[in-house]
Amino acid sequence: MATLRVGDLVLPSFPPFVKDARKHISDIENFPTRKDDILLFNYPKSGNHWLNEIIPRLLHNKLDSDHLLVKTFLDYVEDLESINSIPSPRVITSHLPPRHLPKDHIKNGGKIVHIIRNPKDVALAAFHHYKQDPFASEVLGVSKDLSAFLDLFLKGETLYGSWFDREREWEEAAKKNPDNLLVIYYEDLKQNGMESMKKFATFLGTSSDPDFLQSVYDTCTIEEVKKRKTTPFDNILLRKGVVGDWRSNFTESDNEKFDQVYKEKMKDSKLKIRFV
Repeated sequence: MATLRVGDLVLPSFPPFVKDARKHISDIENFPTRKDDILLFNYPKSGNHWLNEIIPRLLHNKLDSDHLLVKTFLDYVEDLESINSIPSPRVITSHLPPRHLPKDHIKNGGKIVHIIRNPKDVALAAFHHYKQDPFASEVLGVSKDLSAFLDLFLKGETLYGSWFDREREWEEAAKKNPDNLLVIYYEDLKQNGMESMKKFATFLGTSSDPDFLQSVYDTCTIEEVKKRKTTPFDNILLRKGVVGDWRSNFTESDNEKFDQVYKEKMKDSKLKIRFV
């Protein structure tokens, strides 16, 4: 096991990161986006795959979608120029923090959707995912003990570094760019889906027809997505997609340690995190 690190970021063993992580991140920063590109830059296990189901359908105003995340996942795609062949409007994804956004995207009026999930559910989902995913296990090892994994998570020693630091960075980015960056909460999308769908439509300038929004939402539930995506790797990526699963898995000690770190790291944050 060899940790792949750039600054405070622990990176997965995606081919372009293994080849030259610093260069690939620089290439992402200099990637020439189009004004109508929608960037989905999110911390892992926060709902990124869910957004990759919803957003393309809203942009193209249809329930069918031929969007393939793997072709526009900046962290994974070795030849970023290959993305130029994809017609607009494109949905482009990364787990990198805002300091590594394509430099001209916001300046040119481009938009970003960022989804936040409560970190206890993020950590639990990451625990189950990373021990099965070779891109993660090659740099993190295989942790079979949740409590041990949570210790790493709280120290920022899992993929893409500290959840707390990353979300504080995004909080500041959203303050500076309110017209270009939409922040959505996973729990809201799960529990009050239509309100979140309306926010998407308003931000993206797409159809606000309630029946269409409901149909897209229903088409993109994890139950429906699992029917469409059935490869072994899809089974790793798509587990439960529920809210509050941490309550059935954290020990009292796990929860106390998590709360202590959360309270300290997020004391100045105004994010509305709900541990439902």
